[in-house]
Amino acid sequence: MSNMPSMDRDSILNGAAGYLMEELERRGIAVQAVLTESGKALEIADQGMLSMENVADELMACPVAEWEPRLQRWLQMVVSAVESETAPAPSREEIMTMIRTRLVPAAETQEYGYARHFSDDLSLILCLDFPTHVAKLADDTIAELGISVEELFAQGQQNTNAEPIDEMFDEDDVHFITGDSMFIASKVADMPALLNRLGVDVPSGVLFAVPNRSTFMYRVPTAGAGLSDLICLSQMLSSLSPDAGYENPGGVLSNNIYYWTPDGTLEPQMGNFGDTMEAAARAGADVDWSEDDTITLRPGPIFTANFIKAAR
Repeated sequence: MSNMPSMDRDSILNGAAGYLMEELERRGIAVQAVLTESGKALEIADQGMLSMENVADELMACPVAEWEPRLQRWLQMVVSAVESETAPAPSREEIMTMIRTRLVPAAETQEYGYARHFSDDLSLILCLDFPTHVAKLADDTIAELGISVEELFAQGQQNTNAEPIDEMFDEDDVHFITGDSMFIASKVADMPALLNRLGVDVPSGVLFAVPNRSTFMYRVPTAGAGLSDLICLSQMLSSLSPDAGYENPGGVLSNNIYYWTPDGTLEPQMGNFGDTMEAAARAGADVDWSEDDTITLRPGPIFTANFIKAAR
């Protein structure tokens, strides 16, 4: 790694990719650099993708002296994944221990016909959590396991619920739950269990966001201040965006805010700029804003009825 170029992120990412490709090819593992919807990645023969965005995020957060050991860890992870293809298939008991549920962008679920809808922009899939890597389970792999999808999702969510939480803190009246686990955000697929674990009572619901796989952030809306609560959470979410210079572990999971209620309602609170403009026009508002690709605050009807109209 002595020839790693300058310290800007793209140079670090490209240098790391070159290093990993050279080491993998030296071990007889076919690999090529590709560009996906989530950014740059290495396509490993018969093993899917290794996100170089994740690798770059990790290197950016540590001293240069730690780069090579960390790259060696990523290298070993890929090698172990390749070798696992020739290893004996895990037993039913091992599968039920390793199975996890994971939220992913809905746009990335082409190979996961069994995926469950969570929201318009997120879906829930299944993974196996090996000691050295996490493997997403495509349709053909699910069929080979010989275990019903319903049983896998039930056990997988229990295992995801039990994933360790490393840190809980508050910032500007927003509560944060974070951890090294890539399944922290996926805990929201069983919100009652998560809130019970946190000891949080939300009889009228909770506002939350999952900006990346390792972060859950929330605020409990209060009577008479619902709009202020929503704005506060949206401002904090904006500070965790790539536009603000924040590097989300594993890339951005969702830039939406959701309102969840104990009856299972899940309502998005952000909208596409164009859709918001059309709604404003239908409501008789005279607006003349420039069109762009941003996401705008757009309280849903249920949240509005409970916390905005009710406060008038």
